[in-house]
Amino acid sequence: MTTGESAAAAFAVAGAVVSVEPHPTGHINDAYLVVADGGRYLLQRLNPSVFAHPDAVMANVVAVTDHLRNKGEPTLALVDSVDGAPSWRDQSGAVWRMYCYVDGAHPLAVKTPEDAALVGRAFGRFHRLLADLDAGGLRVSLPGFHDPALRVSQLTAAAEEDDHGRLAEVRDVVDELLTLREAVDADGALSGLPHRVAHNDAKAANLLVQGCGRAPTVVDLDTVMAGSVLWDVGDMVRSSTGTADESTATVQFDAERYDALVDAWLAQTGELLTPDERGAVRSAGPVVTFEQTVRFLTDHIRGDVYFRVTVPGQNLERARNQLQLLRSMVSAL
Repeated sequence: MTTGESAAAAFAVAGAVVSVEPHPTGHINDAYLVVADGGRYLLQRLNPSVFAHPDAVMANVVAVTDHLRNKGEPTLALVDSVDGAPSWRDQSGAVWRMYCYVDGAHPLAVKTPEDAALVGRAFGRFHRLLADLDAGGLRVSLPGFHDPALRVSQLTAAAEEDDHGRLAEVRDVVDELLTLREAVDADGALSGLPHRVAHNDAKAANLLVQGCGRAPTVVDLDTVMAGSVLWDVGDMVRSSTGTADESTATVQFDAERYDALVDAWLAQTGELLTPDERGAVRSAGPVVTFEQTVRFLTDHIRGDVYFRVTVPGQNLERARNQLQLLRSMVSAL
């Protein structure tokens, strides 16, 4: 019995398991498509190198999905283990969980201002519906996840160590990022804002769309924690306003998509926001794009230990893409 098959047997699926096959989803967790007599399921192993506090991750996922479901909002449906728990721990200590598979759905690809508006509207609705969930009751599952100063310190440490001999080819990128840090006020622009329930990885690809007229489903809830929703705005802008995906270096900021996205998000959340939050909206995209560039570059220098790569140098290409987007964004905003 394979690892995936053993884990699948630990969950209360409908009927007998017919097959367990690897599923190519996400940059972080191992995933399998489980087909049983009574339905299909997505089985995931939380990456222990990324999620040092998997019980906190799962507690937050349960809290958010329960809250959304109680409001009648479509959301991910966890499948309990045979012991009645929302996750299962294998003999190595790794934590597994299972969702009902969302059939006929695909990640949203933003190509038009209308697509960008859909991103803003969907995450804005997510923020609005979770506004009355006590953010203080969520656990800190990823300490320092959004902390540009910490991310820069990780980059400089990786550059100093240069364990894989990759610094020489990226020295210019490192230097430019350190210069851009002040230009976008990376350390201060989003600090001191109210803490709410935030997704913390609100990129367009974390919206699953199904059919015409159906609202997207917000997925990949592993990063949900208390924090500023402006980090989510920044990730929406970062992932929705570039004219090419992050696997290529040729990208430009699209102002029409930006305006459509922000307007749609504000239409959902405007009454919730403080003046300081409204004032930080324009800074959010550059700050988060800066932070993500730093993260991709750091992982490249460290030998690709965080973001999964399919070809050599992929994290460097991602970093160069985000840097070009950041340059274009700073010029436009």
